[in-house]
Amino acid sequence: PYRSGKSFLLNRVLLGRAGGGGFPVGATVSACTKGLWMWSRALPGVGPDGEPVNVLIVDTEGLGALDADGNHDARVFSLALLLSSLLLY
Repeated sequence: PYRSGKSFLLNRVLLGRAGGGGFPVGATVSACTKGLWMWSRALPGVGPDGEPVNVLIVDTEGLGALDADGNHDARVFSLALLLSSLLLY
């Protein structure tokens, strides 16, 4: 989705960071995230079988960037999909 607070949601819900730290968040309609950004540390989690797993958090640029060509959205989305075993959209 187009600049709908994805980075803010990742910071608050997944990383537990209310102010400061986490992925960059802006107060304007200009995008802060360009391409894909990965959090620097894996978070501990539990897999469907109950085994411990490491979870990597990836933040992506929203769709419809004004400074990108027509294939940019498809490239970003495809790369995020290929890197992920679970994709929240």
